Order: sequence, then C-alpha cells, then structure tokens
Amino acid sequence: MVNQTLLQIAQYLDISPTDYKKAQERFSAVKNWLDNGAYKSGYSPDVYLQGSFRLGTVVRPYHKDKEGNYDIDQVCELTKYSESKSPRILKNDIGDRLKEDSDYERMLEREGRRCWTITYASEIGRPGFHIDILPAFKSDTGTLYNIDITHQEENIYSWSSSNPKGYYLWFKSKNVYSPSFIETQRSAIFNANRELYEGKEDVPKQLFRTSLQRAIQIMKRHRDVHFVNKDFKPISIIITTITAQVYNVESNIIEIIDEFVNYALNRNEFLIKNGYLNKDNILDYSNGKWMIPNPVDYARPDDEKENFADRWNMDSQLANAFFEWCQQLKRDIDSFKKSGLSDSLNLKIKSFGTGEKIDRILLRETEKILENRIGIFSSNNRELLELIHLGIEGKTEWEPVKELAERYYQKADEGESKDVAKVNYYQIARHRGKSFSEETRADIVEVLRRNSNSPSFVLCCNLLLGSATQQMIKDCMKDFTSENILEWPILRLYKHPFILD
Repeated sequence: MVNQTLLQIAQYLDISPTDYKKAQERFSAVKNWLDNGAYKSGYSPDVYLQGSFRLGTVVRPYHKDKEGNYDIDQVCELTKYSESKSPRILKNDIGDRLKEDSDYERMLEREGRRCWTITYASEIGRPGFHIDILPAFKSDTGTLYNIDITHQEENIYSWSSSNPKGYYLWFKSKNVYSPSFIETQRSAIFNANRELYEGKEDVPKQLFRTSLQRAIQIMKRHRDVHFVNKDFKPISIIITTITAQVYNVESNIIEIIDEFVNYALNRNEFLIKNGYLNKDNILDYSNGKWMIPNPVDYARPDDEKENFADRWNMDSQLANAFFEWCQQLKRDIDSFKKSGLSDSLNLKIKSFGTGEKIDRILLRETEKILENRIGIFSSNNRELLELIHLGIEGKTEWEPVKELAERYYQKADEGESKDVAKVNYYQIARHRGKSFSEETRADIVEVLRRNSNSPSFVLCCNLLLGSATQQMIKDCMKDFTSENILEWPILRLYKHPFILD
C-alpha cells in the first residue's frame, strides 16, 4: 500500500510531457546555435545533455526553493582543438558564441565556475528553466568518453576532468527495464497526452520511470523542501550515484530509499565511532578527505578520479548537512510507513494515502504503554522520542508531549529509570529554547553524579548543560553497540559539526 502511494507521489513530482517538450525545444535551439559557431580553441562541436534530464530523475521544482526552476545540463564538447589548448580561451569561446545571439546575451548570467547559464523566465502556472552549458574538450587521457572541462576561480582558469557520457551509460546499465515495462509506460503516457503525440511510438523513452528513478526523484524533492532557507544542500549526483550502487534491482521504491538511507547512516556512524572507513569506492573518507568517485573512473588512480564530494573537502559543513538530511529522511520515511500518508514525508505536495497522522498514532501508542506499564522503559522510550523529534520539526504541539514526559517520570521506578525520564523531560524544555534555572541545572548535575559511570548519562546530561564533546559522543556510541545514538533527539542539541579531531 505505501509503495503504491509513493508511485502516486512520484508521478506528481515528475516533469509533465508539455514541459519536457518545451525543454527539448530550448535545448535543441541552443545546440543548433553552438553547432554552427566558429571557435578559436577548436572545432567539430558535440553538444549533448547530461544530468537529471538525461538520467530521467528530473523533479518538478518546489516553488519556495531559491533554485526553484528546471535545470537543463548541456555539454558543448569540441572534439578537435587547436595547438594553444587553454581553459580560458575555451571558456570565453563558448561564452562569446552565446553572446552573438542578442536573446541569449540578454538571458546570460555572470560567468560561473564551470558553466555558462541561460535563464528562461517562468510563465503563468509554470516554473522557469535554466540551461547550464559546460565547455569541454575531448580528452586525450583517462577512460572512454572522458572530457577536459574548465574551472574558473577568481579569474584563474584551470582544467578538471569529467565523463557525463560514460556516467549516463553506467547509470543506464543499473536502470534496467523490460519490453513489457516500456509498453506499459508508453501506453500510459500516450493515453494521458494524446494532444502531444500522433502515436504511441512518439512518446520519448526519457519520460519512462523505473523504481530506481522514482526513488531518486522522491529523495531529491525531500531534500529540496528540507533545505529551504538552509545552506549546504547536497548535489543531486551524490544522491543518484550512491543510490544506484547500493540498491537491489528487485527492490520497490520504499526499499530503495531505505537502502540509500541505511547505507549512508551506517557509514557515518562507523566513521564517527571508529575514526576511519573501510574503503568501498562508493562513499569513502581517508586522510581527512571525502571521496565519492565517479564510478566510471574505477580503473584510474584515486588522484585522477572525478570526485563528486570535492566541495565537502573545502567546507566540512557540506558533509554534516548531507548526513543530517539523511537522518531526517529516515525519520520521515519511518513515519510514512506507520501513517501511510504522504504528508509524513514532508514533500509539500497534495495529500496522498489513507491513514492517521503520525503524531496521533504515536500519542495513542504512548498512552497504551503508560496505561499498561508494559515495556515502559524499553527501547529508550522510543515512541516518546519520536514525538520529541516531531516537536522539534514543528509537526506536533509540544504540550501533549510534555505531559506524556511528565507521566513517564511519575510512573518510573526510583533509580536509573527515574533519571532517564527526568533527562527526557528536561530535553523538551531545551528543544523549546527555554533556559534552565539554577535549581534545574543543579538537578541535572546530580543526575550526572549518580550515573557518572554511564557514557549515555554523561553525554545526555552534558548535552542538556551545553558542555558535550565529540569524545563523549564516541564513548556513548561504543557503549551502545546495538543502536545508532545519532538518532536520539537529544543529539540535536549538539550544535557543533560531527567532524573528526
């Protein structure tokens, strides 16, 4: 049932055939203009798509996203080059050619690090488009289809390498589907859009969607909503690359999302706990550097591989933001499994599914536990902790959660159970931004004194007091081998990046 709801959601997130046709027309117009240009740096241009439009993972933009329009990625590869091979000349060649058209010159944004960007304004009821044109040369080195691309930083130009054609073929090999799937998809799209196509065979394969593509679309939309008014949004190619390597070809949409989330969070937990990662060539960390290699470059030395996490090594907050988002995705997908409602996924679309809101389900479950006193402190009060997460995210009212925490405390036996209940009660006040009185701080210090041999109490009490350290987190993780303590809501009081010393 939940997978069927995800299918409905994904179809709503998809680009419409009308918008796809418009994007195709604009891409073709730019391609024709670039194909007929004369360039100082080379000749014989090969202009082609890369990115989500080509991979079939494009997502309808979220209107509150500051980058909320369709992003069409286009490569202009000069397959022959002159003797004076220069990144500056190549970059300016492509820019100058675009400026020769008065419309493109008017719509052209300032020169980017790697691309030239043409922005098309939004229309009534439809989002805008922008086309990123990546200047490139066919490379003499590396793997098949490798290209040399320009990189500009503070007016200093240099070379980088990439392989969008190779990446597309790699993704295609992961994204397999049968002739019956093609026929089903083609018929459905044709019957819903007969005004666009003369026959079923005119429906482009780029509009077909497998479970892998649907899962990636849903995760990208979740990311777009999560990062509204936030910085350090993860780039799509990281989500796509990891997902395509860790998913099981037999998995449905929700299983694919689970596989991505569990893989990413397990890597993060292991790294924080142990200080290193065993290399798997998917998501690696070594010598203080992150590496998410382009899988097409598997045969190249590490220092020659394209690294999709290169910016993580310039700003550690990018890596932290990625894993924090994965934690939120896990919480939301777990809530969705319980409620069956698309609202639990926080995708900001029309509601799909039938069921009860997740906060009501959890409130009822905690009431039952309190009434029966069965497993009242099992799994670290899991239902109460999930409600605290919802409170932090603004998805439920705080007062009922606070009342439940008080009742847990009142019913708890003296000793450790009472102290656990006290810590959970106090963390609610901290999440609500309330300050502690001297009496409350002294009470927390007393809880810490009584449980000074417990890494979890040491960590949680110091989180309440604002004095937790990275070492306390590591010690607690080593003590709690059966669960990921990074999922505890109290860890969200730790305002420092989860980085290694």
